[in-house]
This record gives sequence, structure tokens and C-alpha cells, in this order.
Amino acid sequence: MNKYKHLINSKISALSVVFLCAFQSTLFAVEGTGIIAGPYLQHVTQTSMVIMWETNVAATSTVKFGKARFVPAPGRNKPEPKAPLDRVVSLDKMINIHEVRLENLEAQTDYFYQVLSVSKDGKILESDVFIFQTAVREDSPFAYVVMGDNRTYPDRFKKLTDMAYAERPNFVINVGDVVSDGKVKEQWITEYLAPAAELMHRVPTYVSIGNHERDAKWYYRYVSYPGNENYYSFDYGNAHFTIVDSNKDLSPGSKEYEWIKADLASSKAKWKFVAHHHPPYSSDSDDYGNTAYSLSTRMAPEVKSLIPLYEQHGVDIVWCGHIHDYERTWPIRGGKVDEKNGVIYIQAGGGGAGLENFAPTRSWFTAKLLRYWQYCLVTIHDGTFRMMAYDIDGKMYDFLELKK
Repeated sequence: MNKYKHLINSKISALSVVFLCAFQSTLFAVEGTGIIAGPYLQHVTQTSMVIMWETNVAATSTVKFGKARFVPAPGRNKPEPKAPLDRVVSLDKMINIHEVRLENLEAQTDYFYQVLSVSKDGKILESDVFIFQTAVREDSPFAYVVMGDNRTYPDRFKKLTDMAYAERPNFVINVGDVVSDGKVKEQWITEYLAPAAELMHRVPTYVSIGNHERDAKWYYRYVSYPGNENYYSFDYGNAHFTIVDSNKDLSPGSKEYEWIKADLASSKAKWKFVAHHHPPYSSDSDDYGNTAYSLSTRMAPEVKSLIPLYEQHGVDIVWCGHIHDYERTWPIRGGKVDEKNGVIYIQAGGGGAGLENFAPTRSWFTAKLLRYWQYCLVTIHDGTFRMMAYDIDGKMYDFLELKK
């Protein structure tokens, strides 16, 4: 949200305070082993995976990994079999935030991995063994999770990410504001990487940068995405994903606008999705005009210029956040509902930050509202898209199916 109006919330719960203190205590305990964040997964393709982690001292970077395979069950008096880690990629540079790209992998395949760093004094810093899967083949079903605005209350974010991981998604899209203040380094661990650790060890996460990240250097150091990293695109299965930085100039003719236009035009994927932080349509009570005493534009001015591009290039869903609640629109084209050719906008900003409220009257574009913490699960196979939205209590409160 603008103006940081939720940075200090007088209603913060005792549970959240205890949880944050526990995270900080855990952080100091982990510092003794040398690994203070991760390992966590970033950009994935059918043949590659990026793995990152942070050590509290400068150290080398090594990933040991191996393709999952069948092994005999352990017999009596025989040791338990170990995950195969028969390949190694190493970087000798002494650094704290580590980034290693594994290449020449096989599509839609499970791999075990372990990260290892060695400090100048010879201390070995080693993670547990985890597993990941490369991107699926183009004709395979897949699933992804969307959430965002998780900052401020890590206990809520952890619960949501644990629930999301229980669905075993192929990847996650976070629509931004992963921390309260991107220039405060510690928050990248306490508000983002630590609460989501169980998920991010095993599932790649893509972030569309929010205003609270403040375009800080820590965003660029803690992520690894194609291109500019703050706006980029990737393909997964039979879908194309365009990730936009809605904090920058998006007026026609601007550098990013022209990139978005070319990126959408060049994709021939069956499904097209866009993600950015600010919502093109929103029923928020006071961000775009205080509805307690005036009219609201019910639209973020930052991204208004992009709506014609989405309509022109056949975008199916635009994911966004910024407003801390859930809203799904009807399919929209030309400023009105068009159920056949319209674009659907889904605001998934209930990832953990303090909740906001809706205007007291219904917006013409609204299909579904929820004022609660939540995440969205998407499954796709060929021409079938299904979206199931769940609240933090596990209740499915919205469902959407599209066919093409």
C-alpha cells in the first residue's frame, strides 16, 4: 500500500509478535551454522534450475545434485540408502549471497540437491538435502500458486505457504510487497525467506516487484530472474507469463511499455498471464479516492495504460496485489463486461499484511470479493484452466473455470 500505512499496525496480535521473535531467535541460531537463508529455488526451465542461499560469512558456492532414481529398499543391518548427489557445480568466488545455475537437466524430472559453502578458514557450511522438479513438457498438466502482500505478519504468511506447499505446485507467483521496507536487509529473511522456507526449498518463486521493495539493491541480490529481473517473462507448459514492474513509467512509448507490447505480441502460447503489483481494477475503499466522502476511480493509475495491450494481445488473466484482500472481476473489454473476449483481473493481496476494506457500494466489474488472508491455486491442462481460491482457514471461497 502507498504511504506505508500498514508499516505500524496498532492491532498487531500477540501471536505475530511471538512468531517474529521466534524467527529472529532462529536466525541467530542458524547463523552459528553459517547458512542464514535458503537454499531456495528461482528461475526454472525444462533444462535448468537456479538455486540461491545466503551465508553469514563470505564463502564458496557448491551445489551437489543428482537425478532421482529407483533404489533397492534397505535390508537388515544395511545402511539407509542416500539420495543420489553424483553431479557438482562449484563457484570459487568468496561471497555471501550465492547463486548457482544447474544446466543440462531433463524436462519434468525430479532432482535431489544439497548446497555447500566453504569459508576462508576452511569451515564447511552445508544444508540438508532437498528436491526439485524441472519444468514440465508443453503438453503436460501443471499447477501454480499466486499470493502477495505477505509483508508485516510472517506467521500468517508461513501458514499460507505451508498450505500452498501441501498442494505441491510447480511454481509460485508472488505479486509483490514481500517485505515492509526493501532497504532493510533483515526483513528479506524474517518477512519473506524464513516464513516461506519449506515451500521455497522445493518450489521456484517468481516475484512481481512491489512498491514496498523500494527498488532496493536487496531485491536484485535476493532474486534471479531473466532479463532485467524487475520485469521479465518466461514460458511454462503451454502458458506464457509476463511479469511487470508497475512502479516504473508505463506510459506508451516508455521502455517497459514497449517491452511488454513486444513480449505479448511475440508469444503464441495457448494461455497468457500477466502479473504486476498494482491493480487495474479495484474496489478498495480509499486508495483511489476515499469512498467515505468522495468518488473513487476504482483503478490504479500506474497500470491504466496497459489495459488496451492486454485486450489486444489476448491476455487471459492479470494477477495483481497492492490492496490487501481478494477481488476477481468479470471478463472486461473496452470498459465493460465481455464474457466472451474480456480479460479477467484477480487481486490476490491477502498474503499476510494487515487487511483493508472495500468501498461501501459494489463496483460494476466485481465478480467476487473476500476480505481475508488467502492464496490462489491454478491448474492447467491443455485448454482447461481452473482456479481455486482458499482462505487461511482452508475454505475454498472462489472457483473459476475457463475453456479454450
